[in-house]
Amino acid sequence: MNGVPQLPLKGKHVLITRGSDQGEKFCNDVASAGGVPYMIPLIDFRAHEDINAPYFISNIKEYDWIIFTSKNGVNYFFQHIQDKIEDYELINSQLQFAVVGEKTQEALNRYRLPSQFMPNVYTAEDFARDFFELGFNANRVLIPKGNLASTTIADSFRSRNLVADEWIVYDTYYPTKETDKLIKILKEDLLDVAAFTSPSTFNHFIKIVKQNHLDLHAKKLLMAAIGTVTKRTIEQAGFHAPIWPATFTIDHMFEELCDYFAKQEQEGNV
Repeated sequence: MNGVPQLPLKGKHVLITRGSDQGEKFCNDVASAGGVPYMIPLIDFRAHEDINAPYFISNIKEYDWIIFTSKNGVNYFFQHIQDKIEDYELINSQLQFAVVGEKTQEALNRYRLPSQFMPNVYTAEDFARDFFELGFNANRVLIPKGNLASTTIADSFRSRNLVADEWIVYDTYYPTKETDKLIKILKEDLLDVAAFTSPSTFNHFIKIVKQNHLDLHAKKLLMAAIGTVTKRTIEQAGFHAPIWPATFTIDHMFEELCDYFAKQEQEGNV
C-alpha cells in the first residue's frame, strides 16, 4: 500500500459480516486505518454429524489424497477424528494433502501436516484444472467440507472415473441474534461499505434487506467481496462490487479497501 494515506479509511463506516477471530482482526484493522467497523456476523458454523463418518474414519488410509476447501474443513475434520485417529497415523501414512488456499494451508500446518498441492488461484475451479494439468493424480480422494460447499472438485475427479467422497464435517448457518442491529444501521444509512467474505454472507444480507424492504438503503452501499463466486453472487443481485482483491483473503480485502479509498481521495472523489 505504497503512498496510501496514514488513515485511508478515516470516517468510513464498514459492515463486517464475518465473526470469530477473522472478523475481530478485520475490525481492528479497519479501526487502525481510521474507519468505524460494525461487526455483525451473517454466517456461523457448527459440527455436522454425517451418517457416513464412521466409514470415512475407518477407511481413511484407503484414500490417496485428502482435499481441504477451507480452514473450517480442516478444523472440523480434526474435531471429528479426535480420539479416533492419532496424528502420527496421518503423518506416517501415504496420504497426501491438498488445500484450496493459503489460509487453509495455515490451518493444516497447525496440525503438523504439509500440503502437497495448492492452486495458484484460490477457487474450486482452478484447483480442479491445475491439479491434473500439473500431473497429479489419484484413484480415491476424500473431501471434508461444509454443507454449502460446491461439488466442483469432486465432479472433476468423478468425470475422470476416479472416486471422490465428500464428507460433510460442518454446517454453515445464519445467526439471527444481531439482525435487529443490522436493520437499524441500514435504515439510518450509517454504512459506507459492506464487506462480504462468501456468497452465504451476502445471501443472508440480501434476505434481510428484502424482508424488511431496505433495498433503497442497501443500494447506497459500496460492496466488497472475497472470491469470484461472492462477486458474481453480488452482481447477479443487481449490485456492484468494485472492491475485490486478487488474493482471496480478508487481509487482502482490507488492503484493497484502503487502496480504493486512498485512490478516491487522490482523485478528489471523497
